[in-house]
Amino acid sequence: MLAQHTVAKDHVSYRCPVCGNSLPHVLAPHPFDAPCSECGNYLWCRRLADGDPIVLEAIPGRSPEPIEVERVVRSLLINGEPVRVILDLSRLELINSSFMARLIMMNRRLRDEGSAFYLRNLQPVVREIFDRARLGMALDLIDDNAD
Repeated sequence: MLAQHTVAKDHVSYRCPVCGNSLPHVLAPHPFDAPCSECGNYLWCRRLADGDPIVLEAIPGRSPEPIEVERVVRSLLINGEPVRVILDLSRLELINSSFMARLIMMNRRLRDEGSAFYLRNLQPVVREIFDRARLGMALDLIDDNAD
């Protein structure tokens, strides 16, 4: 069973999921691109916590390209050891088919390397989209609202 992992929002240290560079607490609003100032990676998610599990938070209004997902996956697997990754979707009020495809891609890549990938904190509309697309059968969803 996956242990619940919470991060106190007022003590959060946001970091680039690729290079680990510290990020500002507030990112540029959509539709502006938000590259990491250190590595230039397009920020579609940000890293909240290291350890086991690694926690990432999806950023609203930003849908990654396949190469951007691959960069995040490579950084997660850099040590060659399997990892457990939780992608928190609590800030997303909607999700499009491209983003869903990227989540399936990320899941496949991590699982191919023996790692685990979980999604948590789906908003009601996002949950309904997942249910209608039957993505709960392809992706592991955690039902918690630990904010």
